[in-house]
Amino acid sequence: MRVVFTSLFKRGTGGGMGRVAHELARQFAARHDAVLICPAESTGLYEDAGGLRVFGIQSAGEEEFWMPALSGGTVSRIFDFLDAFSPDVVHAHEPALIGLVGQIWAKMNLVPFVHTSHVLPARALDFGAADALDVKLLRSSLSASVARQVLIDFYEHCDAIIALNRPGLDALRQFGYRGQVFVIPNGRELRRYGACENAGVASPEKILTFVGYLTERKNQAYLLEVLGRLPPRYRLQLVGKSLNPDYGRQLREFCDEHGLDNVVFTGQVAHEEIPSLLENTHVFVSASKMEVQSLVVIEALASGTPVVGLSNETIDELVDADVGCWLPHDADPETFANCVERICALSQLEYDQMCANARGRVEELDWSNVVALILEAYNSLLERRPQVAAHRAGASLAGLVSFLPPGETRQILADKVSELERAIEETSELRLVSALPEKMKAVRRVPQSTWLLAGLTILSSLVGYLFMKSVASISRRRKSGE
Repeated sequence: MRVVFTSLFKRGTGGGMGRVAHELARQFAARHDAVLICPAESTGLYEDAGGLRVFGIQSAGEEEFWMPALSGGTVSRIFDFLDAFSPDVVHAHEPALIGLVGQIWAKMNLVPFVHTSHVLPARALDFGAADALDVKLLRSSLSASVARQVLIDFYEHCDAIIALNRPGLDALRQFGYRGQVFVIPNGRELRRYGACENAGVASPEKILTFVGYLTERKNQAYLLEVLGRLPPRYRLQLVGKSLNPDYGRQLREFCDEHGLDNVVFTGQVAHEEIPSLLENTHVFVSASKMEVQSLVVIEALASGTPVVGLSNETIDELVDADVGCWLPHDADPETFANCVERICALSQLEYDQMCANARGRVEELDWSNVVALILEAYNSLLERRPQVAAHRAGASLAGLVSFLPPGETRQILADKVSELERAIEETSELRLVSALPEKMKAVRRVPQSTWLLAGLTILSSLVGYLFMKSVASISRRRKSGE
């Protein structure tokens, strides 16, 4: 099977969302013909260090977020690549920019289009974008309204959406999506974590660990309050970097003000080092306010590390008294601390049993199982793939293209429909579109709202690209001057 995946993140960026996109493409490529379209230094097809074929899109930015420059020429190159590769399925991980371009191509060519929903749609902007970009507009009611309309249109033209769990499915339905949904979890390479040894409960120092971006959503401030209610022999490792520098400073200032010298801010750590950190951890702690399906909680359980967490979508799904401690979202820090102490006071035999339970809780989430489920979903869509149907020619296709802002992109798409317009003019009456060239029929399959959204997307991506390019340039100059 030939599959094209799309992601807004370069390899090693974007947290769990970016990691899953790259890992899934790599896992799928081991047995099938797969290409990942994602941001890169320049536009074109190449093979990355791991052997995955990547069609890179020239982008600007630094660290976690890179804005692709979706000029008319770039969009045309993406379309040409997709035409040549002729994928059986297009699978997008984000509902915008590169993902939207992939959706339009799939719609034009009657190819099944699948999207994995990594966020709760009603709160999409709360999943890191506002913190990462630190733009006040992203926190406004206007941006929330725009995001909702973008998602509604995008979802409407998906052949299926993958929800990571039941809460993800419920969120999609509550948002109004009534199309096909497959519930398929995130995958992990469990063998790497299954080799971890259990922590020794007799150790005088008890190590607590949290892995993830330092953000208000992840709620590390609460974990610091918990640590303040534990004996000094407990040490908290906060593994990850701050998306918003202000929040990172607040955490460090809290430690200074409350004499918490048993907190270690490791900064970002290579993902390959996470198993060794978990191996020495007595309890993985999470106070995240919202997680559709947290990779690090899965990894902690896979390593045999008990988890104590406040209620959220992931904790509710995976954590109970057999593998740690589930707490309501409004539990006070004292109650949380008591749970941690109770686990660390277990005998080694009791603790080892809890570790075994933790591994068993996620044993079905190995990538081999998850890829098989996704392949099954693809095949079910291909079996129901619609045949090219006859459509009656309606409003002028030039009218559709007119929704796009003036510029190179609109001209390219206008050229694609000009032949069809001439054919319509030459006929004495409107005929079935099936009598017209296949390429021309393809354009008509994309609704007006999607053309409008595509135009706005392309325009915003170019503005964003120039902005991110200038930010990166300023950052480099500052660093060189230090």
